Amino acid sequence: MARYGVVFRRKLILELKLTILGCGSAAPTLFRANSAQILEIAGKVILIDCGEGTQWQLLKRKISAFKIDIIFISHLHGDHYLGLPGLLNTLALYGRETPLQIFGPKGIKQLLNNHSIEAEMPPGYELEINEIDTDQTSVIYNLEELTIKAIPLQHRIDCYGYHFELNHFSLKLNKERCDEAGLGYEAIKQFKAGLNYEQDGELYLHTNFTTPYHLKQSYAYITDTLFLPQIAPFIQDTNILYHESTYLNTLLDKAIKTYHSTSVQAAEMAKLCNASLLILGHFSSRYENTESLLEEAKTLFSNTELAEDGKVFVIK
Repeated sequence: MARYGVVFRRKLILELKLTILGCGSAAPTLFRANSAQILEIAGKVILIDCGEGTQWQLLKRKISAFKIDIIFISHLHGDHYLGLPGLLNTLALYGRETPLQIFGPKGIKQLLNNHSIEAEMPPGYELEINEIDTDQTSVIYNLEELTIKAIPLQHRIDCYGYHFELNHFSLKLNKERCDEAGLGYEAIKQFKAGLNYEQDGELYLHTNFTTPYHLKQSYAYITDTLFLPQIAPFIQDTNILYHESTYLNTLLDKAIKTYHSTSVQAAEMAKLCNASLLILGHFSSRYENTESLLEEAKTLFSNTELAEDGKVFVIK
């Protein structure tokens, strides 16, 4: 994060944290905002979709927009991106200096550039806009321990889901064994780096004081699409699956006609990809109460929860 020229380095926190900012579809309502989420993974703060009113939602949840490292937009329907120009303007207004990456479908670069020109509001910071143009699941971001894939969906316009995966490898220290051997900070530092340590002519092997540790966390964001069972292999064994469930299954015909999915289809996808947790979202405004969608999905996939504005999910 950089604000007013100050740069802060974030420590890698080994947990996946998802905050729902908005989980409605089409138009916002009094009980549900447009699509937007904050995902914290691998030390990155990621904004996924940015519907109208996202800045208000960030303020309400006490999440600083300055902490956002990367933005992913699924498609260019207004309920998924109309909050983005305003957010970028606010970051410029308050002096952001660190670069910001944006990923989205073809057309997003021209759209944002045109807004900047017409509004005479250049960002004032480096804005890297990456347009996705692929008809197959592709890795679009791979840095250190974080890999992100774009998954082509089937909607009325180009639309992408995203799969975020952390693969963390490290050595877990046996502190008690170090204490028993009378080894202090310097030895611990060597062991954590995978190195042996020598003291008073005696060699201590790091393998005797550490054990290998592998942490894998993943999140799949699937919104605005017909039911696509063929994408399940690309999000296999994901910890959390967010899948649009715009309608109850009684409106399956309407879902197909509008290129959306039902709560039953979301549950079917969770079963197909062996997800640990399914989150239902992108609810039609006709449902003020979404319990019926939850009940329907749970008949097929028991570990299902509803998205709600402000709700937080954590995987450690």
